Amino acid sequence: MNGTLQIAVKRLKTMTAKAEMEFAVEVEVLGRVRHKNLLGLRGFYAGGDERLIVYDYMPNHSLLNHLHGQLATDCLLDWPRRMSIAIGAAEGLVYVLLSPLLNLLS
Repeated sequence: MNGTLQIAVKRLKTMTAKAEMEFAVEVEVLGRVRHKNLLGLRGFYAGGDERLIVYDYMPNHSLLNHLHGQLATDCLLDWPRRMSIAIGAAEGLVYVLLSPLLNLLS
């Protein structure tokens, strides 16, 4: 990669109250947590009607893309691998859901 950093940018499509709230929650949660099964938040932009979230880039694409997208026909995920992915996703969710509680207790 010659020392370059690849990123992914997520753009909020519509500016509704619900979308704005989801944007704020996503930025707040991902800004506070660090876990091997979660994408890293690099930054965000909120100005005017523009909302952007900058993540670490996933070079192997998303799980959704492997299971149902362009890569689905080439998907070689056997059941043990799928279970490993499901367990990793569950660990990430538990971390996100419990980390605010752990911060309150400490």
